[in-house]
Amino acid sequence: MESLVLSLLVALAAGFIGALLGGKAASAGHYRYAQKRDLETKSNQLLNLFQALNAELAAVWERVAATVGNDLEKAKHMDEFPYAMIFAATHNYFSVYDHSAQLLGTLDPESGKRIIETYTNLKAFLDELNNYNQLAQKHRDVRLGANLNLYEVNQVREQLEEYFRLLKKRHAQVKGQVLLCLEMLKEFLNLAEQSRTSVKIKI
Repeated sequence: MESLVLSLLVALAAGFIGALLGGKAASAGHYRYAQKRDLETKSNQLLNLFQALNAELAAVWERVAATVGNDLEKAKHMDEFPYAMIFAATHNYFSVYDHSAQLLGTLDPESGKRIIETYTNLKAFLDELNNYNQLAQKHRDVRLGANLNLYEVNQVREQLEEYFRLLKKRHAQVKGQVLLCLEMLKEFLNLAEQSRTSVKIKI
């Protein structure tokens, strides 16, 4: 009788241990699967972010180059570039960037820094173009005003010339940053595409 009770206890203990180990193995499997799915989701989010940032930055820069940049590069003197096309950095030109701060934080520090610096400088450059327009308008107003003050006209003209020289330098700086950032984003997209299409061989 004792051996029967002992056998029953051993069988119950073995069943309990088996169920416990099986449950833990199933739980670990579910956890690994959830981790893999989470990693895939984050990878897809980053890939989508790179595609969207690349499209947004390329579109805005093409517009800047076509309406302002090419003329600014060619102009040797302020009179050859009387005023710029009006842009406003507060408009939704940068909606992808403005709504992706959380994902930008997951990038490696150097890449995140490059993207942030590029967008910040591009926004500032658009504001600088608007400031130039306002100064150019002020110059026209004082020059064509009823009470012509030559001293004021000359002062505003000097400010405008100085701002024009600054704008040329800033355009070259921002252009370099934008082109490097676009190159980096394209490289990310190429690497992502290669990793999707590469064949993995297990040895």
